[in-house]
Amino acid sequence: MTPQIQTASGATAPLVCRDRVEETADAATFVFTAADAAPIAYKAGQFIVFCVDVDGQKLHRAYSLSSTPSRPENLTITVKRVPGGQVSNHLLDHLRPGHALAALAPAGDFNVVDRPSTGHVVLLSAGCGITPCLSIARWLLDTSPATSIDFIHSARSGDDVIAAAELDRLHAAHANFRLTRVLEQPARASDRAGLLARPLFDQLLPDLHGRTIFCCGPQPYMDAVRAFADERGFDMGYFHCESFAATSAARAAQTSAGAGQSYTLSAPTFAKSGEIASTQSLLEALESAGLPIIGACRSGVCGSCKCRVVSGEVTTTSSATLSGEEIDSGYVLACSSTARSDLVVDL
Repeated sequence: MTPQIQTASGATAPLVCRDRVEETADAATFVFTAADAAPIAYKAGQFIVFCVDVDGQKLHRAYSLSSTPSRPENLTITVKRVPGGQVSNHLLDHLRPGHALAALAPAGDFNVVDRPSTGHVVLLSAGCGITPCLSIARWLLDTSPATSIDFIHSARSGDDVIAAAELDRLHAAHANFRLTRVLEQPARASDRAGLLARPLFDQLLPDLHGRTIFCCGPQPYMDAVRAFADERGFDMGYFHCESFAATSAARAAQTSAGAGQSYTLSAPTFAKSGEIASTQSLLEALESAGLPIIGACRSGVCGSCKCRVVSGEVTTTSSATLSGEEIDSGYVLACSSTARSDLVVDL
């Protein structure tokens, strides 16, 4: 079956890798286009879910887009090698120009269109969290030249900065784009040394009035930035963050109650049943049973693993993307839910 994605015209076309750029020793950027060159509609900051065949198993994973919808002929993602990363490591090892991937349409409410914003945007990122921030920066520079952009990126060293040359180019080409690199191992005189602690945050952003903050990176980084802003009296309605990493607190909340218990899990539509441990996410149990559920972000962000609990009790740590009506009808995000009784689910 040919991979398909919906383009801006509403038609479908294969999504094909056109280029691969080695960013760092453990990360690469992949450039995709629709085979018929039709533009692909999305919002700056959104992610895309790819379906990848890994050793005969179809796995879904979400990756933030770093390209801008103002130039819709291309989509770009950056993939970083991670310990145990089935899909990410497979793409880095095998994906080359000319290969096609199945994908769902871009999605996600971490974007510059749906989130409230002002004329002064602060983009704070760490590691691979740079990708949606790059998308937002590129979009604003193309479409809103009056917007002031502070781009503050944290990494271990200069060699670990994704899109380093592109950041320098944007800084040199646009007076309204100000780049600050915060590196544990500074590579040049303009780099700030160390981690983004509160004193440096205050120094880089002495005035938060009228700002909008978009933040993406590891959960501890985002938690710290959120605290820095909140302690300064920042209007948190203009603080937006996203992460595809499940928090340790969420995992602890999922497993603290009923540890060591196991329950029956039934999916009558598919005439399947099995067991689910209290320490196991509903998504993991459904995947183990071979049921057709998509687990893309696996952290309660993208909503791809939505399913309905027909009967039984679950503990849920995220209901992002679910409407109040869906929650009242029993819908949960399987990746963020654990069983507290026997369950019957509908996919």
